[in-house]
Amino acid sequence: MELDLEAGWACQLVAKFGSRVELTLESGCAGLAYLLNNGVPASHIDAIGANYRGELAIARSPGFEDGIRRLIYNFEIDDTVANRQRAMSKIFEGRAAALLDIEERHELVDKGQSEFTGGGRAVAPVPKDQAADIAVSDPAPPASFHERPLPMALIATPEQTEITQLDLTPRPAATKIAEPKASEAGQRVVAVGDFEKECEKLIANMGGDWEPATARDALALVRMFKSVLIEHGVEHSGQVEQYHIGQLRQHLNHIPTNWGRSSKMRVMSAPDLRAEGEKLRKAAELTGTIAKVGLAPTTIRKHFGNLQHFLKHLKGHGFQIESWTFEGLRPKKPKVGEIRGKQYKPSPQDIAPIFNSPLYVGSLGHLRGQRRAAGQQVFHDSLYYLPILFTYLGPRRREFAGLHVNDIARDGDGYVIILRSNGIRRLKNIQSQRMLPMPEEMVRLGFIEYVQAIKKLGYATLFPDLFSDKTENDPGDRFYDTFVPIMQAVLGEKMWERAIHAFRHGFAGTLKQAGVSQDVIEDISGRLAEGNETSTRYTNPAGLPLMRSALQHYPIISSVIEPKPLQLLPWVEKRQPPPWAREGKK
Repeated sequence: MELDLEAGWACQLVAKFGSRVELTLESGCAGLAYLLNNGVPASHIDAIGANYRGELAIARSPGFEDGIRRLIYNFEIDDTVANRQRAMSKIFEGRAAALLDIEERHELVDKGQSEFTGGGRAVAPVPKDQAADIAVSDPAPPASFHERPLPMALIATPEQTEITQLDLTPRPAATKIAEPKASEAGQRVVAVGDFEKECEKLIANMGGDWEPATARDALALVRMFKSVLIEHGVEHSGQVEQYHIGQLRQHLNHIPTNWGRSSKMRVMSAPDLRAEGEKLRKAAELTGTIAKVGLAPTTIRKHFGNLQHFLKHLKGHGFQIESWTFEGLRPKKPKVGEIRGKQYKPSPQDIAPIFNSPLYVGSLGHLRGQRRAAGQQVFHDSLYYLPILFTYLGPRRREFAGLHVNDIARDGDGYVIILRSNGIRRLKNIQSQRMLPMPEEMVRLGFIEYVQAIKKLGYATLFPDLFSDKTENDPGDRFYDTFVPIMQAVLGEKMWERAIHAFRHGFAGTLKQAGVSQDVIEDISGRLAEGNETSTRYTNPAGLPLMRSALQHYPIISSVIEPKPLQLLPWVEKRQPPPWAREGKK
């Protein structure tokens, strides 16, 4: 029983103080004061310290952090340092709760014989009301501990100490009293007109934990929420009610699906945006088509996640905001089986017609519209090379659109692509960092000569045609906007949804049907196999030889492309600004 208690308090230290702090449990240590204040006998401090160092080593281990990242990914939580620490804390709270629940684990033990639970200790009984005060004033075990009364010795009054107490847990709220309005109580509020400024502060606080696209999404959501609040006469944060969050949810059902892609719609008021949605509905009724109105459940989930971040930001900075809930508002995460059926997985035969398009046979010119028309010119750029990479390697769109010229290298068996964070873009998670074999088709079609030419011109980006000189645009989005119309023209009615991302699913599906190990497919794709501890904790990712062997199972469908002399886009070759660039949209 005492071994369990020692291990339990060690876990509780990790839960309360985190893995980034290393407690000494010596005089002056906040961890020591925490234990003593919770009635832990001094004679057991050394044993708890030994357990603590072991638990801390586990919390800091790469395998444990990988498990945390998988949990965060599964529950669609932002993968930030703060969220990983919270998740780690909850795991150790659970361990501590199980170990400290001695009434159930050790119900037959004579607890009077243990110094932990009363034996040999001269501890005066503590009145119930005094014990309750202590539980409030000092950091306490997790809430689950209180389902069963703790032995009195574990909440006994500590001796007086001069050590400053570090309270890392929220204090239980007293009986709730009706709160006066913000103006009456003198509490700080934020004017609705200043919500965007507060969101910019939130973005600054998130720093590197948020990608630019995430920050833009959050700001767009706050602008939309602000418009809904103004529509309902809300002037400041103190007047925001649960009702208004519900009104935002209804608003998302009635606006154009692609409102964010239109600079005109992005500045519309909430009523005007819904009116635009109503126009689309009426037009669709006349033509017998489905109106592109209402945001998708996954998009709404994303927006409510950003709203939660923003409301927590206001509350954390002391601004009055009513308690809120997204229960009954936020769409549920779709089940795995539903997701599997919704995503189309193009086969090699589905993709093959793309390689007979004007991009590879010959187009009219280098401008966007001319690339779809048949002609005599073949240009080497992102439109030429990325579809081949997407076909044979199944990466995420932004991973390859944001490659650096130094991300192409050579090993003893051939060329490789190094996926790592760079000055152009970050990667989604730790497992996204990987090294992939270069498809032989890329070498055959002059990719190495292309890389050398781009590097010689002084570019840092491997595909400079995807970047604007006027704004920090997402290169993956630029590629999507230019390539999808070409796909549509080639595939016609056979065009599938989520056009670029489907390459990734089709790649994995083709290798799986060819008998390639799921673990190897996951390593090539930059994912972690769920529920398989051997493949994540105890083994390294697949090496290049194994990847090369697996990739041979994908059939060569680009052999119809005839190699052409290297021809860069004129403005890329002359290092001129892109002709499509315009002032950045916000």
